Amino acid sequence: MNSISAVMTLPSFIVHVILPVTLEKKIKLLIKRDDLIHPWVSGNKWRKLKYNIDCAINNHYNSIITFGGAFSNHIFAVAGACAMSGLKSIGIIRGEIDPANPTLKFCAERNMTMIPVTRNEYREKEASSEIQQILLNHPEALVIPEGGTNALAFTGVAEIWDELKDQLDQMPDYMVLSAGTGGTAAGLLSANDFETKIISISALKSTHLYNEILHLSEHKNKEKLTVIDNYHFGGYGKWTTELLENMQEFENKTKIPLDHVYNGKSVFGMMDMIKNDYFPEGSTILYLHTGGLQGKAGLSYMESKNVSDKH
Repeated sequence: MNSISAVMTLPSFIVHVILPVTLEKKIKLLIKRDDLIHPWVSGNKWRKLKYNIDCAINNHYNSIITFGGAFSNHIFAVAGACAMSGLKSIGIIRGEIDPANPTLKFCAERNMTMIPVTRNEYREKEASSEIQQILLNHPEALVIPEGGTNALAFTGVAEIWDELKDQLDQMPDYMVLSAGTGGTAAGLLSANDFETKIISISALKSTHLYNEILHLSEHKNKEKLTVIDNYHFGGYGKWTTELLENMQEFENKTKIPLDHVYNGKSVFGMMDMIKNDYFPEGSTILYLHTGGLQGKAGLSYMESKNVSDKH
C-alpha cells in the first residue's frame, strides 16, 4: 500500500443530520464525510486514485498523466497525490492555462507539468495526434482517464461498502450522491451486495448518464440504480443564485460545506425529493459527500472574472 494512505482520514466518519424537513417526513439522514479524507485528495478522488497510485509505484512508473478542465477536481487531486507519493504529475488541460486560476496554481505549486490543448483536441483524447504525441513523449507515465474512472478506481470505490458494514448496524435504504462521469456510482453499483438503492443526481445536462453508469458497471445490479437529471441548474459548472443561497442555508444549519458543481446540486435535489415525499416514511438515506471543495475557490475566481467554465 502506498505511504500516503496512512495520512488519510479513513474510514470517513458519518454524521446524523436532523433538519425540520427530515423530522416532518420521518427520514433518517446520514452524511458520510468523504470530503474530510484529506484537504488535497478528498472524496471520491482519493477512492479512485488509491490503487492507481499503488499501481504506478509497484510497476515502477515515475509519473502519472491524466486529463481535466481548468477547474478539475481530478486534476487537483492527482497533483496533490503525486506530490505526496514522490511521483511526477502531468496534466493535459482543456483550453488555456491562467496562472491565477486557483486550481491550476495549486497544481503548479505541486510541480505538475500542465500541457494545454484545444477543446477539439481534448474532446478527441487519445484519437488526437497531438495528445498521442504527448503520451509517446512520456512512456514512463501511467495514464489515468479523465475523472479517474478505471478498474482500479472501482476497487477503491467499493471499499465504501466495507466501511459502511463496520460503521452501521443496518445498511441504508438509499445512498444518494453526485455524478459527473458516473464512475463513482458505477463502482458502488457493481459492488452493491445489499438492498440499498443508489440515487445518482447528475451535475450536468445529459440524458446519457444512466446508460453510461450501466455500461461502466457492466449492468450489474441495474435494478438498484436511479439517475435524477433535473437538478443540474443549467449544466456542468453552471449555477444560479437559488443554488448558492440554498448551499449557504444548508451550510449554516449543518456546518457541512458544499461546492456549487457537484454536492451543492445533489444536496439541493435530495432535500427537494425529501420535501416532495419521494422517500417513504421511515427511510434511512445515506448521502455520500464526494468532496470537491477546492471548487469553492474556483467559484470566487470565476465570479471575480465573470467567467463560467466547465469542470
